[in-house]
Amino acid sequence: MKAYLLFGICNCVVFISGVLQAAVLPSLQSSLANYYSFDRPLGGNFDSLIEIDLGTDQTNIALLNGAPRIADAAWSGSTYSLQTGQNSDTLSNDDWKAGIQFLSSAESTLIGTKHVTGISLMGWFKPLGNHFDNPSLNTNTPAGEDRYNAFGLFGLLRGDENLGNTDGHAVRALLEVINDRITGLGRRLDSQPGSGSIRSVERWDQIMIPGEWCHLTATFDFDRGEVALYKNGLPIETENLSVGNWDLTEGIDYTSNESAGGIKIGGSFPDNSQERNPFNGLIDELMAFNQWLTPDLVLAQYQLVSGLPGDLDGDHDVDGADFLQIQRSSPHLLSSWQEQYGIGIEPQASATNVQDSLAAPEPSGICLAFLAMLIPIAVGR
Repeated sequence: MKAYLLFGICNCVVFISGVLQAAVLPSLQSSLANYYSFDRPLGGNFDSLIEIDLGTDQTNIALLNGAPRIADAAWSGSTYSLQTGQNSDTLSNDDWKAGIQFLSSAESTLIGTKHVTGISLMGWFKPLGNHFDNPSLNTNTPAGEDRYNAFGLFGLLRGDENLGNTDGHAVRALLEVINDRITGLGRRLDSQPGSGSIRSVERWDQIMIPGEWCHLTATFDFDRGEVALYKNGLPIETENLSVGNWDLTEGIDYTSNESAGGIKIGGSFPDNSQERNPFNGLIDELMAFNQWLTPDLVLAQYQLVSGLPGDLDGDHDVDGADFLQIQRSSPHLLSSWQEQYGIGIEPQASATNVQDSLAAPEPSGICLAFLAMLIPIAVGR
């Protein structure tokens, strides 16, 4: 039986406010439509193939084909991540992925992103293997060496407004890698023939380093016609913005007034009817907000869980490179940088580890003299 029939509407969601306080900015909690931490299995049983939605939609998802939770978490507040990927290089429809698909928008409980002016998607991703392991071999074609041109990360399926059906591949908002570039795709109205999009200038594996966790965000402003991508809270250089098919008007523009048709994670077709575009990697802390997040909010949300607010480039230490970023875009973080200069932590360090690091000896006299000269320059700019 298909996943959307097995796991359609779940009324037994436990909303854990302490989890939200630790992982989500207070100002964003009311707009958090969907949140999957992969630490909240149904019934508390980590063998469960149902993951609880901690967002306001309370739409639980299925871990398909036995996709496992792995004790390799992206940040200190998490315990498990989800492993997705291709299990066979022949057509067997056994890819590890997750999600839910509804037969219609009327059945869907994904109400949070209908009739909104913006959507933002974010999460942690860790490609496994090396850069040759993504995308996977294409099991839908007879050619033995043919590969997919994409791999899916996290997205909301379009609804069925003026269409009469949902679709396991077509999206309302999506974070994906297409033709070797990290790509954000958004469809304002369900009936529009294609998605608006933007893509990274750099190859995906120069941004998502295989074997390392990174935090990615895609923001969609359906009213102003803007799409942006971020890594570890900072903007990714992008190109080829195309939103002409959003059919923007002079008034306020919204998404379709129908519930999203589903959620897909680590690949397409969350009804498990077919396999396409699997991501071979780990996924953690997925969030969908029903608003367009400003660059400052994206950065602040990342810093909430990164452990070091002064670490703007996401390399797990606070140094001169972060100072340059603060000069350019975030002068309000200067005090955090001053307090944390010289600190380095492991990617999964706990809050206790961070506090211990903060108590470490001061930098050398030479470093302090150098900083004393730099800080007035930063304040004056």
